Amino acid sequence: MNNKISEFYNTFQFCIPSDSQRAKEEEKILENIINMSNKEVTAYIRQYVAKLTHYNKNFLDSKTAEEIVKILIELGFILRIQYTDYLYKKEHHTLSNDDEINSLSKMIQLLIAEIAMIIYAKEYESDNMFDNMKELKTDSTIGHINRVFIMAVEAIAYFNEKLKQGAANKMRIDFKKSYYKYSERIYQRYNLTDSVNTLDSNVKLGVRKIENNTITDTVIGILMHDISLNKNRDYIPIMTDEKDNHSLQDYAFAKYFMRGSEGVALTVSLHHEYYSHGYGLFTELYKAALRRNPKQRIEYIVSYDYKDILTLQSLTYLPAKILEVIDVYDTLINGLKKSHKETIQFMTENFLEKEIMLDPIMTDIFIQYIKDKKKIKL
Repeated sequence: MNNKISEFYNTFQFCIPSDSQRAKEEEKILENIINMSNKEVTAYIRQYVAKLTHYNKNFLDSKTAEEIVKILIELGFILRIQYTDYLYKKEHHTLSNDDEINSLSKMIQLLIAEIAMIIYAKEYESDNMFDNMKELKTDSTIGHINRVFIMAVEAIAYFNEKLKQGAANKMRIDFKKSYYKYSERIYQRYNLTDSVNTLDSNVKLGVRKIENNTITDTVIGILMHDISLNKNRDYIPIMTDEKDNHSLQDYAFAKYFMRGSEGVALTVSLHHEYYSHGYGLFTELYKAALRRNPKQRIEYIVSYDYKDILTLQSLTYLPAKILEVIDVYDTLINGLKKSHKETIQFMTENFLEKEIMLDPIMTDIFIQYIKDKKKIKL
């Protein structure tokens, strides 16, 4: 193992899979890119973008799916190499609007969006094609992030398909029975008790299709989250009173590297808010607003528009709530080794019933997705 790889793994020790064979394979992937300049990495990624942009099969074949997973692993390494460079420049006060970093950032964003759209739009050559890939069974942080990435795209596709079938109308009809009690508790927590509590008053402009730009914010945010995490699994609030702030460290890097993609940065910064049970940017914005104006009012619980979080018109940004649900799910399954049934029961009891932390609608949709699409019996 050369010095650069040793230094990388000293910083990101939880990026090493416990399976020794898998660890060797990923070390070779890292070795291939760790000595590249930013210009070389940009050119390397551009080849992938060109190839995937011209992918014209009407289904996603297994060979391309395997290549996508390899690309996601490479991006996990590339982003962390950039993170260490960012920390060094920050410490030495040399951060700048570097053209090479701008080019690399844009190319990475293009590649991630292209991958997401292929997974979103294409039928799979075989059912649940990604689930049996050894690269996605790893217990490393990058393995966790890549599983969350793929599940998020699949779950959003499922959500949009359900909306075509009239799911929003059903939610509206069933709101009092299924969701009212959760949003009422959120209203009380944020002193919004005078607000009308309906589905359409909770979600700005109502529950509707998640468009491509929002999907892109979600999936790029997923790859950008947990970069600064120095634990062997992600943060779950019920296990400790500690307010883990790695989401704010991830946010600072995302703001720098994603160059103006505020939706991405907010997805990263809000993914551990848990409706005030966690910690993130909104908590800081809200506290500051209350100090300025104790009568500060928030109009909506969820918005599809990131600008509504910055102006405190909404409590949270939809991509962050999608990430929270799937992040917790994968951490319980692969970090705490719970069964699927135990995981859903744990999430429902602790993050909805005892305390409202996850978004109830997105949790419900995700549970339907793993039952209908993943064929998992709960």
